Amino acid sequence: MRKVFLQVAVISGFLTGLGCFLFLLLLYVVGLDGLGQYKLLYMPVYALGIVGGLKFFRDYRNGGYLSGSRAVTMSLIINLLAAVSYAIMLYFLLTFIYTDVLVLHQQELYNWLLNHRDEYVNQFGIKQYEAQFAEVKNTSAAYVTLIECVKTILIGFVLAMAIAVILKRNPPPPTT
Repeated sequence: MRKVFLQVAVISGFLTGLGCFLFLLLLYVVGLDGLGQYKLLYMPVYALGIVGGLKFFRDYRNGGYLSGSRAVTMSLIINLLAAVSYAIMLYFLLTFIYTDVLVLHQQELYNWLLNHRDEYVNQFGIKQYEAQFAEVKNTSAAYVTLIECVKTILIGFVLAMAIAVILKRNPPPPTT
């Protein structure tokens, strides 16, 4: 049973990461910056991946029952593997496959800073604004990937816990 548990968690995690990555590519195909303003649009895909993994294990591999501890453990494994696999695929996209995505993301950051200059300067000061503006040039694929991975793990942690609590189902107590 432990082997099946890990198999379902690993496969679900990888498929969830792949689904998020494909959704990111879809955003770029339709002309939206998936790393900028629309960077959290893949979270429903992420949640569906966690739900799918838990429901598959509960309904088809565990006789319709899933304890709370197993649900939490499986959802956290799926979350971690999905975030890491998404980050790895994103890194390869930004570094080797389609490097224009990083340039487009940097341009989006420049545009945001230019459009919100007055607000930013009032809140943080001109030195911070100029430092941030210069820092956009140094945005690398590794930095973007790391930020995406950490953000996905943290948001996914909350999603995973909520989904695990909702989908747990204990067997009925034995009748005597």
